[in-house]
Amino acid sequence: MNKQLFKTKRALGLVILVSTISGCASALCDAQTDRAIDPLQQESERVRCERLVEDAMAEHKSERERDNEAQLKVSMSKHLKAKPSH
Repeated sequence: MNKQLFKTKRALGLVILVSTISGCASALCDAQTDRAIDPLQQESERVRCERLVEDAMAEHKSERERDNEAQLKVSMSKHLKAKPSH
């Protein structure tokens, strides 16, 4: 089950990268959960899907922030090494 959850989360993460529309979690999940017949199951799947999308978005944002911080540190280090001493 964890492998399936990871694959779903990863796939949703890729879709999120492409989609920048406000409320994309709801739109993406509505399309994915329309095939459920039972309304309770459909709602449950929609909520689960939205949670996965929101988690993936937060994870992507966090990764982007870590990458930016790492790039800043590298740039600062290069700048400080290149600066002539007086």
